[in-house]
Amino acid sequence: MKVDNKVIYVILRNKIIGIDSILPTCVEIHGRCGYMFNFISLDYSTYKYIMEDNIVLRDAIHSIGKIELLSSDRYKSRYISKLFFIFYFVKVMFNIAVRNDYIMHSAHLHVNPFVWVRWLFKKSNIIFMEKQSFGIEKAIDFTNVKNRDLKFLYNKRLTYDEISKYGIDIYSHPPLLYAGVLIGYDKRWNYFKHPTASRLKKIVLKDMRSNRYWISFIKKNAHKYIESEMPVGDFKSGNILVFIATRITRTTDINAIEEFVGALNVLFKYTHIFPLFIKLHTFSDVEFINELVNTALGKENSARYVFTKLHPAVLATRAVISVFANSGTLMKEFSEFDIPVVDLQIYEDILSPSHVSLSINLSKSNLEKRYKERKNLSDYTFTDVYNFDKFMEKIVNTSSKLDGIKPLVDNSQKYISHIESCNFSKKNIAEDIGNIKSLISRTL
Repeated sequence: MKVDNKVIYVILRNKIIGIDSILPTCVEIHGRCGYMFNFISLDYSTYKYIMEDNIVLRDAIHSIGKIELLSSDRYKSRYISKLFFIFYFVKVMFNIAVRNDYIMHSAHLHVNPFVWVRWLFKKSNIIFMEKQSFGIEKAIDFTNVKNRDLKFLYNKRLTYDEISKYGIDIYSHPPLLYAGVLIGYDKRWNYFKHPTASRLKKIVLKDMRSNRYWISFIKKNAHKYIESEMPVGDFKSGNILVFIATRITRTTDINAIEEFVGALNVLFKYTHIFPLFIKLHTFSDVEFINELVNTALGKENSARYVFTKLHPAVLATRAVISVFANSGTLMKEFSEFDIPVVDLQIYEDILSPSHVSLSINLSKSNLEKRYKERKNLSDYTFTDVYNFDKFMEKIVNTSSKLDGIKPLVDNSQKYISHIESCNFSKKNIAEDIGNIKSLISRTL
């Protein structure tokens, strides 16, 4: 049974990846349970990015609720901004107490300023969520974890065998956990093992970006998003090439800069067939990237490509391949949508000394580590133009059969991330494919 009058207040992290990770989950909860969402941004740059630079995230938020800016920059007067902040959270506390609404956070109630007033929020209606659904999993040596703050450990994922292997005492000085509900994306999340977690409702949700309601939103809107940014050139195919501009600046290491330009240069010969969508990284140096793109593609060919900030799921509806010249979290995301992930390690001698005058040199061991990471996350790796061209011949030959919007797969049955009860206050456990009951029972 759906509950249409409930509201979940979501405190966003002051990082772009915060909203990108949590939003698909909120869309799914809205679709299954009917809850509305009020997103709270405590950082002006995050709010501006959502409202001005990312139409997909903005539209998705407005489809299930709204977003409020509660930073000191909300009004010209910092005093008025602070008063608004106080009155807003008084309203939230009232609605949680009287209307039985919820508040969702990923550690905000464990740190300043909320840690001092957390008791004003009804604990049973607090949802504590894992920060990130997925990304590049870097190997971590937990041998010396006892010398670290245990907050570091609890935010990670470990099995009980791994905890035993490293001799970690996770119960000696556990971090604060203020919540009535825990939502994680993996049964190994260490907050499920927290000493106070035995009394909480625990829900494991697999990757929400491949589930029913998020996919439905993407399918409904992808065509208009892509067409609104389509370059003006004349192309043979309705599909697109996607090239990911990972964090490139003038001080980036020389290998990354050279491979970035090399990838653009070899992609250029296919831009009369497919328009090239270059997805910018939030923290890239746009001016510098423009210089590199002009060097590789030429200013006169600007009708063949476009810089985009569209969501990867949207780009995946038209992409024939996703190309990377550096490692990035989006590699796994495109892979989830069955888009070939191509790692290009191709060098072209077309850069001027001014392009690399401020760049750094990585050590041999760091380069080897990077290439190993990229290989593990890629479907194809090319270090020469000949083999890449042979690969692209096959892509071009099959693209005519795939023209138009590609069907994104609804993996809700595969992941069974079902929220079995819309009443989060019940102390039951929503089980996922991995069946977390046996895991949880070891901590009870």
